Amino acid sequence: MSADPARALRLALRGGTRVYWPGYEPYRDVVVESRRALLDAARTVCLLPEILPAARRDDVALLHAFCRQVDDAVDEAASPAAAAAELARFRAEYLREAPPRPLIAALHAGGSRMRLPSGAVLALLDGIGGDLGPVRIADDAELLRYCYRVSGSIGLLLCPLLDVPRRAWPRAVDLGIALQLSNILLGVAQDARRDRVYLPSTRLASAGLDAGVVLRQAGGAPLGPVLAGVAGLAERYYRSADEGVRDIPWRYRHGVLVMSRVYGARGRAAASGAGGTLGAATLAGRLAAVLRVSLTPRMLGLTAPPPHERDLHAPIAGWPGTVGTP
Repeated sequence: MSADPARALRLALRGGTRVYWPGYEPYRDVVVESRRALLDAARTVCLLPEILPAARRDDVALLHAFCRQVDDAVDEAASPAAAAAELARFRAEYLREAPPRPLIAALHAGGSRMRLPSGAVLALLDGIGGDLGPVRIADDAELLRYCYRVSGSIGLLLCPLLDVPRRAWPRAVDLGIALQLSNILLGVAQDARRDRVYLPSTRLASAGLDAGVVLRQAGGAPLGPVLAGVAGLAERYYRSADEGVRDIPWRYRHGVLVMSRVYGARGRAAASGAGGTLGAATLAGRLAAVLRVSLTPRMLGLTAPPPHERDLHAPIAGWPGTVGTP
């Protein structure tokens, strides 16, 4: 691996105006723009430093562009009504109920090779739609369903693109849920400014608090026990996700571990009042820590993984990619 992961990824994604699959030729402009957008994201957070195989570069770029545009449809909309209309348009185009714009048309063109689980795409649209207007989360089950929709679904969508075997898909869902829980811990104050409270009401009530406290004192000391509880919930999903790492191709394995460890550490820091910072840890130091975790008999696939904890998927039972689904 290059000493500069960001540079390695830039070289991998550069590609000029070439597309890597003939089926994408009619959509060259949107494919090239999607590749550039993925490159910009990689410059900001080098969480996928591996060089993607040429055959998959544009697939991943198109998926990233779709997820980004869907998210922006809500966060950058002029009004909730405009956001809802845009999400409805995305859904209709994806389901072939309306003429698709170039990005959706390119996804359709790559459908046979990308093999995206359609249920995960629709779950993502539902989850992003849940951010319209004020947000209040009743309990852990509702929180986990939200995390599946907006993040677990993306992990599931990446599985066929990264050649992750079907048996590991529930672990990819777990990683997506864990990452979103960490993201919630990192964004309490920012979300509160948008009238969004993702901390469950049941957890707030147990601490003698309510959503109003979050809106007035986001990130303050009174929330400490609630944040710690959500961080503990995230840890259960991170641990479960680790058991699927052995099934991820070597090309991507350490990148997934880096992402897991970095976001997990940031979430724990935010919950403890440290603001989600990682101190002076270097990339080399983080990679060394990942190697200590990954070079074990279990991570190398030399010992059998423990059974998946079924209660982790109880709130999302039967959803695409969960334990027991075909």
